[in-house]
Amino acid sequence: MIIDSKGKLFGKVSIIDILIVLVVIAAVAGVGYKLTKSSATPFTASEEKFLLTFYSDEAPDYAVKSVKVGDVVKDFDKGSNFGKVIELPKIDKSISFHEYEDGQWVTGSRTGYCSYYMKVEAKGVTNADGGFSFGGANYYIGRTVTIRVGDTVFSGRIYTVEKKG
Repeated sequence: MIIDSKGKLFGKVSIIDILIVLVVIAAVAGVGYKLTKSSATPFTASEEKFLLTFYSDEAPDYAVKSVKVGDVVKDFDKGSNFGKVIELPKIDKSISFHEYEDGQWVTGSRTGYCSYYMKVEAKGVTNADGGFSFGGANYYIGRTVTIRVGDTVFSGRIYTVEKKG
């Protein structure tokens, strides 16, 4: 007989003891799940349109000049999609910083490089902490991002994020 007259399994372990152990294991598993699940909250807000401006003081000329209106802009590292270029980047001289031996800093321009401002129309969500989420990844103004635009890759900072219409 599996359970004897005293309620013990195989005459050794009480069924009550087994139930208590199972409840404790379930509680530990539940707490473990709560602690290890992603802290990212699901997006309950609907996506809105944003106008992002990317800026860099020094990027390769050939890369920035290859950008076309309508090119898709993605975060090269995370794979998230920002949106599409809505106007050609505004290009100017690159801004390079150099320090001399006496500690003095001077700015100059580097041949083959340019500074740029690039406007991108994006769909995203405003986060509770003031940041923004595009393609499921969180971003903040001032963050440097390696971006893939069309078939080129270069870096830029998120310069502005404005709600559109």
